[in-house]
Amino acid sequence: MKKILMTVGLSALLFSTTSYAGGDTKYSTPAQEPFVNVPMEEDKNFYAGLGISASQVNSEIYDKETLAAVTGKVGYNFSEYFALEFRGTAGLREGDFLGHGYSAGIYIKPQYPINEDLSVYGLLGYAQSKITLDKATAIATRVDDYTTQNALSFGLGLDYKLDQDWSLFVDAVHYIDDDTTRPEGKYAIKVNTLTFGVAYHF
Repeated sequence: MKKILMTVGLSALLFSTTSYAGGDTKYSTPAQEPFVNVPMEEDKNFYAGLGISASQVNSEIYDKETLAAVTGKVGYNFSEYFALEFRGTAGLREGDFLGHGYSAGIYIKPQYPINEDLSVYGLLGYAQSKITLDKATAIATRVDDYTTQNALSFGLGLDYKLDQDWSLFVDAVHYIDDDTTRPEGKYAIKVNTLTFGVAYHF
């Protein structure tokens, strides 16, 4: 009888020890998942860009010329659908008769993301343009050798995101189109540009 009691006692002791040592899974501590710190993407609303442009200049004095120019822009994205932008274009050299002194304007910029990398945008604003005319033609037609005029301006473009900091853009902008008769010494002008460039977001 003593042997039976001792056997039962030892069995109970071994069972109890095994349970507290982790033999029973209900007392075991669950494994902890490792913590991974995922960095949040930083908002970069300001941007600045630079591009090479083909500038087409028309006037009522001389038909048209296509000139090389450079375009710069700075802007602020209020959201992925709306921005405000300042931009300017300056001619790199004068043509045979006409020259693109500069065009500069301020624009509201509605934009729409086609996907996470590509977006389409519009430009609507007000710009000033200066066009030069070679002196011989100016003297022969009795007008000034330059004119500076203001007008509504608009454009359309595409922006392709390379990474968080850089993007490529292409756009066409109509700076000015004034076909009305100007006062003495002035002449009507039309200016369009096509620009390819790169922008940095910060």
